[in-house]
Amino acid sequence: MYLALPGYDANVFVLVLEPIHIADLSGIKRATTRTFPGADVGSNHDLVFVNFKLRLKTIKKPKNTRMKFNLDRLRDPNIAVSFKATVGGKFAPLLTLEEDHSMETMTAQFNKVMIESANETLGNVCRKTQRWITDEIMDMCDKRRELKKNKTTPTGATEYREINRKIRKSMNQAKEDWIGKQCTEIEEKLEKNNSRQAFQIVKVLTKPKQARVSTIQDKAGNCLTEEDILKRWTEYCSDLYNYQTNGDPNVTSCHKSSNDDDFPVLREEVEEAIRSLKPGKAAGVDNIPAELIKHGGETVTDILTSICNIIWQTGE
Repeated sequence: MYLALPGYDANVFVLVLEPIHIADLSGIKRATTRTFPGADVGSNHDLVFVNFKLRLKTIKKPKNTRMKFNLDRLRDPNIAVSFKATVGGKFAPLLTLEEDHSMETMTAQFNKVMIESANETLGNVCRKTQRWITDEIMDMCDKRRELKKNKTTPTGATEYREINRKIRKSMNQAKEDWIGKQCTEIEEKLEKNNSRQAFQIVKVLTKPKQARVSTIQDKAGNCLTEEDILKRWTEYCSDLYNYQTNGDPNVTSCHKSSNDDDFPVLREEVEEAIRSLKPGKAAGVDNIPAELIKHGGETVTDILTSICNIIWQTGE
């Protein structure tokens, strides 16, 4: 079989002595297919001249199922109390059981309860492409997304058009209100002789969107070209990972603790560790941000104290 390779000259062919099985026959141009039965190639197969198009399969990447919770809702006292109550209600059976739990069971149950409570109380965060979009508009957009499934029916089409009209009207009104609020804030800043913040708001309202361009600079602050960027990254990583530090030599003389010591992890230590958690940080592999632990209440502290003591006693 002669194969005409796409992208090459029409006179360049590849001779293939072994038979080729083409699954997608729709890519073959049958009008230009020819056979050469008289060629002596020492085989009972005939040479075939064929043109065909290769169709590459699109590899679909798995979607990211990691959920990003709407942590801003925890600023509402009512929602914060509801989240704490939900967590406490789900953890109550785990605390009342007298049987011993392994570390894997406790951590798995802890992760499950925290994720379920956050999903029920806080929900997923919705990205706002415009600053004037309110939470009510986002809720209507979610409802419109559900109504779109029944758009084929007359009743569903009517409901979809109605909510779509409400969303457009609400967005226009929200945009006007937001601009009016910004103008009022500008006047207040100017009355207080705070021209710097006033002109910052004006800059946000009038500045057009521009593509963000990132530049690489050397130690002197000079912008680098494409040829020197790789060298600068090499230099930066070398300085970063070859940093020399001098530790405290008194650490080696401290008491070496082990899990045989009869010093359990105190609840006060866990409380202090929870208070020291910084908000706004990315969650780990368990997808539990620090805000959920800080708003979990006394029940979360008790569970974490039990988990820490199990780890301390078993060494696992």
